[in-house]
This record gives sequence, C-alpha cells and structure tokens, in this order.
Amino acid sequence: MKNKKGFTLVEMIVVIAIIGILLAVLVPTWSYFIMRANVRSQNNYSKVIFNAAQTQATREKFIERAEFNKVSDLTLSNEERKAAADKLFVGKHADFFIYWNGHKGVALNWNDGETVDTTIPQDKVDSFVNAVNKVFSHEDDTVYKIYIKDYKVESVCSAVSENTENIGSYPEIQEGRSRNQTVKSYNMRKINLDSTDDDYVPNANANANE
Repeated sequence: MKNKKGFTLVEMIVVIAIIGILLAVLVPTWSYFIMRANVRSQNNYSKVIFNAAQTQATREKFIERAEFNKVSDLTLSNEERKAAADKLFVGKHADFFIYWNGHKGVALNWNDGETVDTTIPQDKVDSFVNAVNKVFSHEDDTVYKIYIKDYKVESVCSAVSENTENIGSYPEIQEGRSRNQTVKSYNMRKINLDSTDDDYVPNANANANE
C-alpha cells in the first residue's frame, strides 16, 4: 500500500497565515469601496432631490408672488400686510429647512435647522415633499434634508437612514463618510459634510489613483 500524503502542520500554519494576511488587506479595502459606492449613490439621489425641490420652490414663488408683493407694499395697512404674510409658505421665511424621515416631511426651525417648526402649516410641507417625491422614487428608503433660501434651494443631503455615516449631498459632492453627522442634525449652511480621516482609507493613495 502506498502511504497517504497530506499537509504537514507547518504547511497548514503557513497557509492559514497567508489567508489571514489576505483578509487583513482585502476586508478593509472592500469595506472602503462599498462605503464609497453608497456615498456616491446618495450624491446622485441628492441631486435628483435638489432639482425636484428647486422646481417646486420656483412653482411656489409664482403662486405666492401676489401675496409676497403685498407684504412689502407700504400703501397697505398693517392688517392687510400681515394677512398676506400669513398666506405665504416658502416666502414667509428668509431661509428654512424641510426634512423627510422616510415616512413624513416636517419643517425645521430656521435658527438651528434641527427642531421642528410648528409655525409652518403641515399641509404646505406635505404638498412640497409630495411634489419632490413624485420625481424622486426612493423616498421609502431615504432620509433627506433640503435647505431653501429666498425661494432658492441652496443644498440637499441624504442617506439611507439617520444611523449611517454614508451621507451624500448636492451641489457639494461627498467623497467619504461623514463622521459624527446625521442628515437631520447637520447644519446645511456649512459647506462640507465630509469629515473622513486620512487613516480611514486603507491605501493612502487610493483617492489619487481613482
């Protein structure tokens, strides 16, 4: 009978060590590219939301034009100007935020951009987000925040949930994860969401080689 051949203990240890080294290199790299793909998807989603929101904001501007002009018309009484202001939605505030949590839209306070502003009628907010979501078809699995100033959409950020750091935005394009940031808490008046640390990237030259 021929002797059966098999792996020696040393050979098995060497193979296991090689597999361990490969996993140590590949797993962080793979996670990094998955993160980048997720952020880029959210950048694209944010662009769609941005364009849809700007279309609706422009529509609101035409709807509110007559009442908006009355507010600044000094020939009218204070009561008439106040009544006109009460009919405004987008034009009532210099800037404000609309937040969609995946199920419902709410207006956020212009001062902190995070707490709910109960002075803005909910039906107006619903009308606005419904118009946006008719264009954006991923509203059920996306949270987003829109920053509007003087009938102009300044910026949008979005993510699959509030519990992820993979946040995308537009017109500022994100390249990495946003640590210690959420869609709702982020101050849209700032420019850059991305707070990726250099040591998070498995290969320090990864960005330069793309």
